[in-house]
Amino acid sequence: MTWRHLLATLPALALLVAPSLAQADVAKCHKTISKQTQKLAKKQVQQVNKCLDKENIGKVPGPCPDAKANLKISKIATVVGEKIAADCTMSDLATLGFPGSCEFEAAAGGVEAGCFALPVTTTAEFATCIQCWQNAEVSELTATLYASHTDEVCGGDPTDTSTICSALDFTTPMPDQRNLTNGGEADCQKAIGKGGFKYLILREKTLSNCALLGGTQASCLLDPKIQIKLDKASLKLDKLVDKKCGNRVPEASPPFCCKAGGGNMCVAATTRDECENTHLGQVQEGKICDIDDTCGNPPGNVKGITWWESCPEGGAGLTDLEELKDCVETSADTIIDELLCWTFPGGGGSDWPCPAESSPSGAFVDGVRFF
Repeated sequence: MTWRHLLATLPALALLVAPSLAQADVAKCHKTISKQTQKLAKKQVQQVNKCLDKENIGKVPGPCPDAKANLKISKIATVVGEKIAADCTMSDLATLGFPGSCEFEAAAGGVEAGCFALPVTTTAEFATCIQCWQNAEVSELTATLYASHTDEVCGGDPTDTSTICSALDFTTPMPDQRNLTNGGEADCQKAIGKGGFKYLILREKTLSNCALLGGTQASCLLDPKIQIKLDKASLKLDKLVDKKCGNRVPEASPPFCCKAGGGNMCVAATTRDECENTHLGQVQEGKICDIDDTCGNPPGNVKGITWWESCPEGGAGLTDLEELKDCVETSADTIIDELLCWTFPGGGGSDWPCPAESSPSGAFVDGVRFF
């Protein structure tokens, strides 16, 4: 073939190559969005968990995330935003099914209303938008898992007017808001936080990888190989919580005894602060002031973990550690479904439908998205 013949064929070759290159660009964009948002979620989880665990045992004063944690999260958020902006075009986003706005779901107020109102006229703005929604959901899960720090994590407001968290659905009775200074209880809480977020990250990664290969929620969850990986994630959570929590039961206000007056004598105290400041006593966690005015074990010698007695996601009553673990999984699953339905909006929202309770008027109906 002469060079003249070759030049004559170039326009036709270009027509053949251009669509495949465009498809490759779109696929690269989608992969970047998925991988980078997971990267940010992981860093947010690591830093906030680490801060809360240290605050419980008095190594940092709080509130969490503190300045050190926020700086590390901010640095990753900047990198993630730049990467998404560089690898995507607005055309890519439209092809993938993303809306031309930040109206991912209806929002009455608080942080979600702030996300809803964000502009999306550039890929950089899109990156800010999806990070905003993700941060609100991850903060909600943090507030659920670290029940004794819910107010702290959500800026004093776990409802839909919170400026930090997506709303927790059920918060009554509210667990005592305090540091868990007792070693056993703090260790149990640390395991719940660590186990819950490892479960979140493993499940989200597994399902996202399946989605990037073209899988839908239905097909991925029916895949035996996927199910094995998800079962392993669940088993890891169970083992970690069992190891550190033993037979503790979730209690919104576990008992304590105010040891004061010498020996093992105790006095009645409504709060731990009253014990230490008014009676100049010593708080004995997991004990009660018995009828002989001495600190003793509660009936059945049952130990508690300051946690929810009703699961914030769904409202199921919690009376033992098995139900606590079920609540952790249920809460994480709902958050993951939320993140995936935003990240994979194909099929008009039918490929990865949003949780039913997040179906807002005008944006979603019965889990189907209308953009």
